[in-house]
Amino acid sequence: MAREALKKIVVFGGNGFVGSEVLKRLSTKPTVQAVSVSRRGAAPGHCADFADKVEWRTGDCLDKKTYADALEGAAAVVVSVGSPPLPGDVEAARRANGETNVKVIEAAMEAKVGRAVVVGATMPPWLDRVAEGYALGKRDAFEALGGFALGGGAVVVKPSAIYGTRHTESGYPIPLAPVMAPLSYALRIGRPVTGFVTGLAPSLLDGLLEPPVPVHAVAQTVVDACLEEEYAEGFVALGVEEILKRC
Repeated sequence: MAREALKKIVVFGGNGFVGSEVLKRLSTKPTVQAVSVSRRGAAPGHCADFADKVEWRTGDCLDKKTYADALEGAAAVVVSVGSPPLPGDVEAARRANGETNVKVIEAAMEAKVGRAVVVGATMPPWLDRVAEGYALGKRDAFEALGGFALGGGAVVVKPSAIYGTRHTESGYPIPLAPVMAPLSYALRIGRPVTGFVTGLAPSLLDGLLEPPVPVHAVAQTVVDACLEEEYAEGFVALGVEEILKRC
């Protein structure tokens, strides 16, 4: 009996907080060939436990030539790159959160990849004015994803604040759960109240009172978006409620 062909899934930003957790989960799937593309290329120290189950590639999102061959034969591409939603240089933030995503999505379309999953965020409307470059960049990315959906499956995963253990570039761990996990629990059990309060001033509070979500649940949502057949066509947004189902 012929062995089933592996599904190749390429993750951009695999060295990052969410991207590395996505790769960790993909590495446990016997039917998946996991590929990471990042500027660094090599696996970071905190990925040592599964590094040998992932192909680590060097590539620059803005330069398609550096990763075009990695997309050949891929079933899905994950884009988890960008800068945080902070005030600052508008054009730089737009490029970091928009053009980086757009270039990868365009390259995936050219390579006839069947599915694209982008990690976005759930934010209050007023943050668009505070972090204009971030908002414009994400808008550019979502427009490109909409174009991708005309010929394949396009998914945007929109978490609220994410907690877990982050790692600095030098590998130093920063645990966020001790503070954010209790807050998440409190906001979850208080959903009826926070929903009512948000309804009183949606332009101010919409997205602000969403419970933080654990990084493992965000990553599992991304993995499901890559593999489950219900996401094979069209454009789908998976928000906090969908992510919380995977806690």
